[in-house]
Amino acid sequence: MRRNGARRGALSGIVEDDPVNRRILATLSYGHLATDLPQGAIPALLPLFRSEYHLSYTQLGLIVLLANVSSSVIQPLFGVLSDRMKMYWLMPAGTLVASAGMLLAVAAARQYPTVVAMIFLSGLGVAAFHPEGYKYAGLASGAGRATGMSYFSVGGNLGYGLGPLATTVAIASWGKYGIAYGLPLAVTASIMMWRVVSPWAASGPGAEALPGSAAPARRPVRAHAGRTAVWIVGLLVTFVVLRSWVQVGTASYIPLYFTGVRHMNATYAGLLVSVFLAAGGMGTLLGGIAADRWGHRTMLIISMAILPPFLWLLPRTAGIWPVLAALIGGMAVVSTFAVAMVMAQNVIPERIGLISGLIIGFAVGMGGVGTTLLGGIADRWGVLRAMDVTALLPAAALAIALVLPKDARTERNSAPRSRRTSMSGADAPAGGS
Repeated sequence: MRRNGARRGALSGIVEDDPVNRRILATLSYGHLATDLPQGAIPALLPLFRSEYHLSYTQLGLIVLLANVSSSVIQPLFGVLSDRMKMYWLMPAGTLVASAGMLLAVAAARQYPTVVAMIFLSGLGVAAFHPEGYKYAGLASGAGRATGMSYFSVGGNLGYGLGPLATTVAIASWGKYGIAYGLPLAVTASIMMWRVVSPWAASGPGAEALPGSAAPARRPVRAHAGRTAVWIVGLLVTFVVLRSWVQVGTASYIPLYFTGVRHMNATYAGLLVSVFLAAGGMGTLLGGIAADRWGHRTMLIISMAILPPFLWLLPRTAGIWPVLAALIGGMAVVSTFAVAMVMAQNVIPERIGLISGLIIGFAVGMGGVGTTLLGGIADRWGVLRAMDVTALLPAAALAIALVLPKDARTERNSAPRSRRTSMSGADAPAGGS
């Protein structure tokens, strides 16, 4: 009885004992993979669009920009709706729209504006999925918030990472209609997610437990107030914007550089992009675990510090070295994915949907803006110079990570699990949900 009282007393506490619900997170992660797979296909499709519609690098950058505007920048709007009402149906619906839109862009479009419109539609599906997805992932994460969030995020990283290689192979084998390979995955994922989340939604407003969870879901106590909280979230959003410029810019220009400048085959270029992006899945998982153990801010600092040399070597080496540079660089750049999200949610925990939209939506979506600017650099000074700029951006992100404050609650949550589980109800922070 005392134990149950302790759990309820710490309903909003950052010190938690509930285990990560891996079954639910596995389903959500698979849905995340199916949703992000079409977006991951875009870098591999850029050479196809360039040759078919005779586009400049700036026009290709516009495709990436609009894809990111629809898939990410619009996400805060869905996040606000997610905070105010249950819209669980957006997850399965968003997955289907994301896949169908990309299929239409490649297989049905006949003109450049139609391609852009269909990719924009696909991005809207992605935007609809993520705020609700991160809300449910947070509910299922239990004690290890960064670890649980990384389980969910790794699906998206893998989908985004496998997209270039899978798309290259599918189109090489079956022509442009090969892009339909993602549709069966989307349908399966939508059905699975519906079966997981609809029982929880049907339990009525105010329900806090996911099906299969042992206890009510809990959110952290706000660790900072007023302007300080806004300032920290602003720093984190800026950090993720820079990280996104690095990820999207590198992924977009690897195939353009290796096929257009070094005249290597498209399969090799697709492999490099997939290694770079798929490595982010492992980076996200390891980063979340490491952040829960050693601290969130520390993970941001380490990941940005090791990035520049590998990004600089990537276009300047041959043989196995570009693959290794893509592998390590991809792990480093995406290892902060879930960590930054958890840090921002801990700052303003009562607005999880909005925070998810800002961090994963707006901030990540701004990567498209960076790619458009890089397109201008590539048109004027060459693709290699554009890639050199992406290699310098992590230094700016590192500077931001260094000025982020050490949050006592975050650091306590990063303590070993044995220490957390030993806390009694009297030790747990009080607070209402």
